[in-house]
Amino acid sequence: MADAELKAQILEWFQKKSKGEKKKFYIQDLFKGLPDTKKGDIKKAVVEMTTEGSIKYWSSGSTTLLCLPENFD
Repeated sequence: MADAELKAQILEWFQKKSKGEKKKFYIQDLFKGLPDTKKGDIKKAVVEMTTEGSIKYWSSGSTTLLCLPENFD
């Protein structure tokens, strides 16, 4: 199970970044936004958070992005 503190950081990052025009992000954007965190830990937390529903995967068919549920359209 991913660390609750890391999940909170990820959620905070999404909330902060989603205030602008851009609402959907690549996981690489998240890696850059949390440079002191291991990529594997971020991936694990993201999978758990999508299962919990706090963030969502969005796909165009060829590209997969991540977003907050309220930005899923």
